[in-house]
Amino acid sequence: MGEAISWAWNKFTKNVAALVVPLVIYGLAITAVIGIPLAIAFATAQKTSTTVVEYDYSYHSTSAEFSAIGWILTIIGYIAVFFVVAYMHAGLVSGCLDIADGKPVSIGTFFKPRNVGTVVLTSFLLAVAAMVLSCTIVGPLVLAFFAQFAIAFVVDRSLSPIESIKASIATVRGELGNSALSWLVQYAAVLIGELACLVGLVVGVPVAALVQVYTYRKLTGGQVVPIEQSAPPGGYPPAPPPGQQYA
Repeated sequence: MGEAISWAWNKFTKNVAALVVPLVIYGLAITAVIGIPLAIAFATAQKTSTTVVEYDYSYHSTSAEFSAIGWILTIIGYIAVFFVVAYMHAGLVSGCLDIADGKPVSIGTFFKPRNVGTVVLTSFLLAVAAMVLSCTIVGPLVLAFFAQFAIAFVVDRSLSPIESIKASIATVRGELGNSALSWLVQYAAVLIGELACLVGLVVGVPVAALVQVYTYRKLTGGQVVPIEQSAPPGGYPPAPPPGQQYA
């Protein structure tokens, strides 16, 4: 797993702008598609103020109830967020797979996801399964662990939603230890980003995605371009010719 972290960090530092800028743009898009509907919903909500007096002490409480339009806009906003997040996930995985292949990437690379329709459908099936399993508390976590490579299989090998989930489960079952370590490292990277006032997410999320792609390729026998080695420092004078060292 140390190799995965080193590789991910090396590729991140070599492609900082290409990885960070799209993530910022996606973040702004997510904020807009949910923030605007919620702002309208609260602005059109029916507000009720209540004054309560108890033992010579009074206090005021205000409640707001969304209108029908407010609820409709809120639902539309959450649906839009789902599609933006799925598109972002597909774009991030597509770009990281290109990095693993040794292809040059730019900011635009992460806005050209492959198999985005299948990614959306796979994400929807996983979301529904997580909702069904939520009554078991640990069910969604188990699902997330075993399906961690599903989107990578969709993007990289153009598998169907069901086949990609099956392939991910089979891969994780065959490499439980390495899969668990990779999963924990990914979550640690994102968690550290969240603790850094969310600003660190622009580093944590790309690094986590690169760790996942590296692990996916290694566990499935795929290609991973090696770490670029830095050139040795220059400026040293040439060595004297043989036989003249002590002249």
